[in-house]
Amino acid sequence: MAQPATLLGPAATPQEGRLRALLALALRYGASTLGPVAVSGAHFIASILFLRDLAAAQFGLFSFVLILSAFAMSVTGAGFVLPATRSVIAGEARDTDACFKMNLAVGLVFALAIFLLLRFSGASSAEALPLALFGALSGWRWFARALAYIENRMRAAILSDLVYGGVILLGLLALEVSGAVTLARGGQLLLLAALASFLPFGPAFFAAQWRAVRQGRLASYLPIFRELTGWSLLGVALTEATLNAHAYLVTLIAGPGAFALPALGMLLMRPASLVQSSLPDLERPAMMRALAAKDGRRLSQILRNFLWALLAVLAGTVILAAAILVFHPHLLLVYYQPQDVWIVLGLAAAIMAVRALRTPLAVLMQAAGAFKALARLSAFSALASVASTLALLLAFGPIAALGGILVGDLVILALIWPMARKVRRLHA
Repeated sequence: MAQPATLLGPAATPQEGRLRALLALALRYGASTLGPVAVSGAHFIASILFLRDLAAAQFGLFSFVLILSAFAMSVTGAGFVLPATRSVIAGEARDTDACFKMNLAVGLVFALAIFLLLRFSGASSAEALPLALFGALSGWRWFARALAYIENRMRAAILSDLVYGGVILLGLLALEVSGAVTLARGGQLLLLAALASFLPFGPAFFAAQWRAVRQGRLASYLPIFRELTGWSLLGVALTEATLNAHAYLVTLIAGPGAFALPALGMLLMRPASLVQSSLPDLERPAMMRALAAKDGRRLSQILRNFLWALLAVLAGTVILAAAILVFHPHLLLVYYQPQDVWIVLGLAAAIMAVRALRTPLAVLMQAAGAFKALARLSAFSALASVASTLALLLAFGPIAALGGILVGDLVILALIWPMARKVRRLHA
């Protein structure tokens, strides 16, 4: 039967409607992942260059800083992005100055902590200082980026990522041409890229930050901490122990040189891990709106699309990593035997697969405000991860330590699955 005509032309068939919905979904995720892919690509190329030109211990320190900067972003997301998102969803602006000011204070703490950790791990002051400032700015930029998403200024967030990645790539080219690839210069390049990445957010962001410095009160954050972010921050700390126990234990016990090989495995998974970190900022507000509207169908659709997007990026990441090892092994096999790199790649891919399965469920629980339950869950997984990582490290070495991280992730998945189903029944 012919489709009825409309003023705009023939009505779309069901197949055309599904195709349009699929294209819209691909455009939405494609736009939101464009920036993270640019950042991931820049980090990957930098890591390949540093792997070739730096000593194993220096490459281990560089990789350690990337993990610490990711932790800073996680703290920012749990401590400051969540209350900002809640205010926007509720249609009221509150506590903004306190979040701005506390975020700046936490950034300074991160800078000092990273500097001391790097010095303790053998880095010089010239190497540690720019890397420490970069780590702190990573969290500050994540706050600005998340605010842009919340305020529907996706273009600013994407441009920030593109500027960051572009500066790194141009700087790497300059370092390579000049033959001046050192850890200190690499840290200076990362710091320069982080500073430049704030330009797309415009003067309004800096004006809001300056107003918060002058008018905001750190004490005003205490009610936010008690009401909303205390449990989420505890969950982030425990989750960090689950996800990256190997990084801290291997670096501090066996040294940054020993961490270089496990770091290589997670480096190969960098595109997938960065997308897993960035998509929650896109999907969390949508989940909160669906929960508030009791729209169970919309919520299920978000969860399903979220999962498939993560799995698609992971599949592409694994294929790319395997292709590099098969066709261009000289890029990665600088210090290591091929079989060791393949083992590390397999463990890293398994870890990222489990994380892809659980990430939408964790974001759902955050959207529902189930931070206390998440923190309790993370306590069990952190204990399992740290204990198994330490045992495997002492018994079998740094490569086996990645198995402890896999254990922790599996514990999270096993515990969060029934909890997320309960949240969906209660809220949708």
